[in-house]
Amino acid sequence: MKIILKNNDYLMQDLESIFRKEEDGAFLFDPKSGNLKYINCMGVNIYQLCSGNRSVADITSLIAENYRDIPERQIKEDIKNFLQDLIEMKFVTIQPQIHTDKRR
Repeated sequence: MKIILKNNDYLMQDLESIFRKEEDGAFLFDPKSGNLKYINCMGVNIYQLCSGNRSVADITSLIAENYRDIPERQIKEDIKNFLQDLIEMKFVTIQPQIHTDKRR
């Protein structure tokens, strides 16, 4: 089933996955499923921003600041596809949102 990622979804690295940084990227390994994925330097930056306190929109905005020569629409699409792949492979999870009533 394809994950439909929303801009206001908050993402968190799976704490049981193993992250091994290399010279020009990193490897992600999930010992539960056996999934293994190599990610390049941009992928490492995106993955490291998945700390549970940033939304998809936050992550996209932070990455886009460093790649002003790439059209924003392309960056958004590429990051969303990458994050969906990480979620489907169980390296990242969508965090439940905590709703607070600010009217009190």
